[in-house]
Amino acid sequence: MRDNFNPEILTLLEVIQEELSSGEDLYLVGGAVRDLLLKRELHDLDFVMDEDPRPLAKRVAMRLNLDFFVLDDVRHTARVVYYNAEGDLAPLDFVEFTGTTLEEDLRNRDFTINAMAVSIRDLSSLIDPLGGEDDLVECMLIPCSVHALVDDPVRVLRGIRFVHQFHLAYASSLPEQMEEAATLLQKTSNERQRDEFFRILESPLPASGLSDCYRFKVFETLIPPLVEQAFVPASPPHVLPLLDHTLSVVEHCDWLLKYLYQGDEEAAGSHWWQGKNLSALLTYSSDLEAYFDEEITLGRRKRSLMLFGALLHDIGKPLTMKMGEDGRLHFYSHDRVGADIAWEIAKSLQLSNAESDWLGTLVRCHMRILPMVNAEQPPDRRSIFRFFGQTGEVGVAVVLLSLADTLATYGNTLSEDKWKQAIIVAKALLSAWWDQRNRLVDPQPLLDGDELQDMFGLKPGKQIGKLLYSLREVQAAGEIMSKEEAISFIKARLPSKTH
Repeated sequence: MRDNFNPEILTLLEVIQEELSSGEDLYLVGGAVRDLLLKRELHDLDFVMDEDPRPLAKRVAMRLNLDFFVLDDVRHTARVVYYNAEGDLAPLDFVEFTGTTLEEDLRNRDFTINAMAVSIRDLSSLIDPLGGEDDLVECMLIPCSVHALVDDPVRVLRGIRFVHQFHLAYASSLPEQMEEAATLLQKTSNERQRDEFFRILESPLPASGLSDCYRFKVFETLIPPLVEQAFVPASPPHVLPLLDHTLSVVEHCDWLLKYLYQGDEEAAGSHWWQGKNLSALLTYSSDLEAYFDEEITLGRRKRSLMLFGALLHDIGKPLTMKMGEDGRLHFYSHDRVGADIAWEIAKSLQLSNAESDWLGTLVRCHMRILPMVNAEQPPDRRSIFRFFGQTGEVGVAVVLLSLADTLATYGNTLSEDKWKQAIIVAKALLSAWWDQRNRLVDPQPLLDGDELQDMFGLKPGKQIGKLLYSLREVQAAGEIMSKEEAISFIKARLPSKTH
């Protein structure tokens, strides 16, 4: 095992070992040991011992000149805030045994692949009472006990993530246990549910993970309105029933993000629409990467929030479904209704107000691009200005969601002309945001509010805001270029008695 540690971690463990008192034993456990066996980069280190580890953690923090704080007084849990050589946070957590012995602690864990340990005093030997190493080799996810999941139902979400993160298979009896434990999720905190759910969104195959969430009835607790989509059939031009369509949109969003900003060549498959048309957007790869890597709230990127929005984009359809006189299903105002539902779901998962508003805007505006695509010509400057006036910076995510929605909606029936027009519109919008923002998206008004008050005797209020917005719109459209033209424009929109 010692050869699996990189030099930086070895040096760190040697320092920790030097801080051990005579007779103290400390063990590296859990995901770090699993990742060592898989030769993956370590992002955090968990340690356990048979007594209160807080004094040891404090000594380690002082030795390394790092911050230290107690996470849980009851469980005697402490954290040393360590940053690795790359500057990434890699916390060191110290916990007392769950149980009276190391083996009991390991048997109380979630899955066998996380129930292995290495003694800090002997880094060469693997402690593996449940055969987790063999399960890793055989790519099997096996719980540590028959009651592991019902003891902590959030482990259902963790199990789904592990399967898709490490390319594992569920043990034969595990799906039944997952479904049983999922009914108990409401007994766990919303914050823990949220954090594990977002880790699924960040996993290599988020759409497959979400499909398993539905399979194991996770959504019945986590996102109840989503379950209703399973009862909505395909409606032209959609080629898939609603829930399948939703998961397909998530899959296509994930694919687009990998292709466009991660430079994932393997993502470029053999479909014709993955060729020269889509490559026109690659000029914005670095911009898209920076945009989607941004965190609205610490620890959650726009990338995962975007995929969450893709999952929720049609959440309002079951409530708005009506059979029209034409014999077809219609979903009038499902975007507006869905935005309200998405906001409520976000808040139930304890997302911040900023994240909830971002999601609500994404869902509410997810169809705003359709008129531009259906126009069969490049969008004009006024349309671009209005689009970003409605969406703000969320408009970039709306562009990607719209492309994914188009692919999932039409499937194999998608025409080359429709896709080409969708790309033309997407490129025009991304260009406006990154190349021409001061001209097309947010032009500086030729007149300000104070000038409107001085020139026309207007009082502060909504009227001034509406006039300034109208002025910015005609500026963006290129219809007004000077202050004199701006004054004439405002005059024409006021009653004659005001000027």
